[in-house]
Amino acid sequence: MSISRGRGRDRSTNYWPGFVDAMATLLLVIIFMLVVFMLSQFFLSQEISGRDTVLNRLNAQISELTQLLALSRGNNRDLQEQITTLQASLSSAEDEKSRLQGMVDSNTSAASQAGGRIATLEGKLSDEKRISARALSQVELLNQQISALRRQIAALEDALEASEDRDHQSQTTRSPISADG
Repeated sequence: MSISRGRGRDRSTNYWPGFVDAMATLLLVIIFMLVVFMLSQFFLSQEISGRDTVLNRLNAQISELTQLLALSRGNNRDLQEQITTLQASLSSAEDEKSRLQGMVDSNTSAASQAGGRIATLEGKLSDEKRISARALSQVELLNQQISALRRQIAALEDALEASEDRDHQSQTTRSPISADG
């Protein structure tokens, strides 16, 4: 009988070694998945921080260009006021010239005195015309600078939009990974 008992024990299978192997394999798979997830998180964070740096630099450039644009607009406004003042003084000088011309026609005896004054006023008028022409050329230069700044701002806005689109795409591709984790 003792032989039959020994055989009965041999027939019962021991499930523990297989169970331990399956659990160890499952643990290794979980650890491998955690390593892959951590590496992907590290590389994604590096890429996002690089984009943040570029975005901050672009924002600083936009701020700088905005300040330059405000400064040029202020200069443009000042030049417009100068042009208005010069045009008003030019108009008054032309009115004065007309009045003096009428006095010359009516008073032939005062013609020599009025002629001297007309020459002075014509000199002032030509000076004011030169100043006005110079101011107009400065206004034209400022207008060209403003249009160049606007083109630069438009290019920066396009770059910013492209960066935001890439950031948004990066976030949408990252969201399924973080939902699985």
